[in-house]
Amino acid sequence: MQLQSLNISALKIQFLAFFVFILGCSYDPPSNEKLVKALNDTSIVMRGKIIDDPQSEYRYDYYDGYEKDSHVSKLSKQGYQSGGPTWAGIVYGAILLSDKKLLSAIRFDEEAEGLAIWSKDKESLMKIRRLIAKVKTDDKLLADCIETAKKNGRME
Repeated sequence: MQLQSLNISALKIQFLAFFVFILGCSYDPPSNEKLVKALNDTSIVMRGKIIDDPQSEYRYDYYDGYEKDSHVSKLSKQGYQSGGPTWAGIVYGAILLSDKKLLSAIRFDEEAEGLAIWSKDKESLMKIRRLIAKVKTDDKLLADCIETAKKNGRME
Protein backbone atom coordinates (compact mmCIF):
# COMPACT_ATOMS: atom_id res chain seq x y z
CA MET A 1 0.00 0.00 0.00
CA GLN A 2 2.78 2.41 0.92
CA LEU A 3 4.72 1.57 -2.29
CA GLN A 4 1.62 2.26 -4.41
CA SER A 5 1.18 5.62 -2.67
CA LEU A 6 4.81 6.51 -3.38
CA ASN A 7 4.38 5.60 -7.06
CA ILE A 8 1.32 7.87 -7.36
CA SER A 9 3.14 10.73 -5.62
CA ALA A 10 6.16 10.32 -7.89
CA LEU A 11 3.84 10.34 -10.90
CA LYS A 12 2.20 13.56 -9.69
CA ILE A 13 5.61 15.19 -9.24
CA GLN A 14 6.73 14.09 -12.73
CA PHE A 15 3.52 15.46 -14.25
CA LEU A 16 3.92 18.76 -12.40
CA ALA A 17 7.57 19.07 -13.48
CA PHE A 18 6.61 18.36 -17.11
CA PHE A 19 3.82 20.95 -16.97
CA VAL A 20 6.17 23.60 -15.54
CA PHE A 21 8.75 22.74 -18.23
CA ILE A 22 6.19 23.17 -21.02
CA LEU A 23 5.03 26.52 -19.64
CA GLY A 24 8.60 27.70 -19.41
CA CYS A 25 9.42 26.86 -23.03
CA SER A 26 7.65 29.86 -24.53
CA TYR A 27 7.96 33.43 -23.43
CA ASP A 28 4.82 35.54 -23.77
CA PRO A 29 5.88 39.17 -23.38
CA PRO A 30 3.62 42.14 -22.76
CA SER A 31 2.75 44.29 -25.79
CA ASN A 32 5.03 47.14 -26.79
CA GLU A 33 3.01 50.31 -27.37
CA LYS A 34 5.31 51.65 -30.11
CA LEU A 35 5.02 48.43 -32.12
CA VAL A 36 1.26 48.16 -31.59
CA LYS A 37 0.83 51.71 -32.94
CA ALA A 38 3.15 50.98 -35.88
CA LEU A 39 0.90 48.16 -37.14
CA ASN A 40 -1.63 50.60 -38.59
CA ASP A 41 0.46 53.76 -38.96
CA THR A 42 0.17 54.53 -42.68
CA SER A 43 2.65 57.41 -42.36
CA ILE A 44 5.54 54.96 -41.84
CA VAL A 45 7.83 54.59 -44.85
CA MET A 46 7.80 50.84 -45.31
CA ARG A 47 10.76 48.56 -46.05
CA GLY A 48 10.97 45.68 -48.50
CA LYS A 49 8.43 44.77 -51.14
CA ILE A 50 5.31 42.68 -51.50
CA ILE A 51 4.98 40.44 -54.54
CA ASP A 52 1.65 39.10 -55.75
CA ASP A 53 2.27 35.42 -56.51
CA PRO A 54 0.24 33.59 -59.18
CA GLN A 55 -0.68 30.96 -56.57
CA SER A 56 -3.01 33.58 -55.00
CA GLU A 57 -0.59 34.28 -52.16
CA TYR A 58 1.51 37.31 -51.42
CA ARG A 59 5.18 37.21 -50.57
CA TYR A 60 7.03 39.87 -48.60
CA ASP A 61 10.75 40.15 -49.40
CA TYR A 62 13.26 42.04 -47.30
CA TYR A 63 17.03 42.04 -47.31
CA ASP A 64 18.69 44.35 -44.81
CA GLY A 65 22.01 44.18 -46.67
CA TYR A 66 20.52 46.35 -49.44
CA GLU A 67 19.45 49.10 -47.05
CA LYS A 68 21.40 52.37 -46.66
CA ASP A 69 21.06 51.95 -42.89
CA SER A 70 21.90 48.24 -42.92
CA HIS A 71 22.26 46.47 -39.59
CA VAL A 72 24.38 43.64 -41.04
CA SER A 73 27.61 44.75 -39.37
CA LYS A 74 25.94 45.54 -36.04
CA LEU A 75 24.10 42.21 -35.91
CA SER A 76 27.18 40.24 -37.02
CA LYS A 77 29.23 41.82 -34.23
CA GLN A 78 26.58 40.58 -31.78
CA GLY A 79 27.12 37.04 -33.10
CA TYR A 80 24.04 36.77 -35.32
CA GLN A 81 23.93 35.48 -38.87
CA SER A 82 22.54 38.94 -39.87
CA GLY A 83 20.62 37.80 -42.96
CA GLY A 84 17.18 36.33 -43.50
CA PRO A 85 17.18 33.98 -40.48
CA THR A 86 18.17 36.82 -38.15
CA TRP A 87 15.47 39.11 -39.51
CA ALA A 88 12.93 36.29 -39.28
CA GLY A 89 13.76 36.16 -35.56
CA ILE A 90 13.52 39.93 -35.19
CA VAL A 91 10.15 39.95 -36.97
CA TYR A 92 8.97 37.05 -34.82
CA GLY A 93 9.88 39.06 -31.72
CA ALA A 94 8.17 42.18 -33.11
CA ILE A 95 5.00 40.19 -33.78
CA LEU A 96 4.97 38.77 -30.25
CA LEU A 97 5.39 42.31 -28.92
CA SER A 98 2.58 43.74 -31.07
CA ASP A 99 -0.07 41.34 -32.41
CA LYS A 100 0.43 37.61 -31.87
CA LYS A 101 -2.52 36.85 -34.17
CA LEU A 102 -0.34 37.79 -37.14
CA LEU A 103 1.58 34.53 -36.67
CA SER A 104 -1.47 32.53 -37.75
CA ALA A 105 -1.81 34.61 -40.96
CA ILE A 106 1.78 34.23 -42.20
CA ARG A 107 4.47 31.67 -42.81
CA PHE A 108 8.20 32.25 -42.87
CA ASP A 109 10.07 30.88 -45.89
CA GLU A 110 13.05 29.13 -44.33
CA GLU A 111 14.64 28.45 -47.75
CA ALA A 112 14.78 32.07 -48.95
CA GLU A 113 18.07 33.97 -49.23
CA GLY A 114 16.82 37.04 -47.38
CA LEU A 115 13.68 37.37 -45.32
CA ALA A 116 10.64 36.02 -47.15
CA ILE A 117 7.20 35.76 -45.58
CA TRP A 118 4.11 34.36 -47.29
CA SER A 119 0.46 35.15 -46.61
CA LYS A 120 -2.93 35.07 -48.31
CA ASP A 121 -3.64 38.34 -46.49
CA LYS A 122 -1.78 41.31 -47.98
CA GLU A 123 -2.62 43.55 -45.00
CA SER A 124 -0.77 41.18 -42.65
CA LEU A 125 2.36 41.65 -44.75
CA MET A 126 1.82 45.42 -44.78
CA LYS A 127 1.83 45.31 -40.98
CA ILE A 128 5.11 43.40 -41.00
CA ARG A 129 6.61 46.02 -43.33
CA ARG A 130 5.64 48.69 -40.82
CA LEU A 131 7.07 46.70 -37.91
CA ILE A 132 10.42 46.34 -39.66
CA ALA A 133 10.47 50.04 -40.53
CA LYS A 134 9.83 50.92 -36.88
CA VAL A 135 12.41 48.48 -35.51
CA LYS A 136 15.05 49.73 -37.98
CA THR A 137 14.84 53.24 -36.55
CA ASP A 138 14.81 52.41 -32.84
CA ASP A 139 17.73 50.51 -31.29
CA LYS A 140 15.78 49.84 -28.07
CA LEU A 141 12.92 48.24 -30.02
CA LEU A 142 15.42 46.19 -32.02
CA ALA A 143 17.02 44.95 -28.80
CA ASP A 144 13.59 44.13 -27.32
CA CYS A 145 12.60 42.15 -30.42
CA ILE A 146 15.90 40.25 -30.38
CA GLU A 147 15.53 39.46 -26.68
CA THR A 148 11.95 38.25 -27.18
CA ALA A 149 13.00 36.09 -30.12
CA LYS A 150 15.93 34.66 -28.13
CA LYS A 151 13.63 33.73 -25.24
CA ASN A 152 11.50 31.83 -27.76
CA GLY A 153 14.45 30.11 -29.45
CA ARG A 154 14.02 32.06 -32.71
CA MET A 155 17.26 34.09 -33.08
CA GLU A 156 20.11 33.09 -35.40
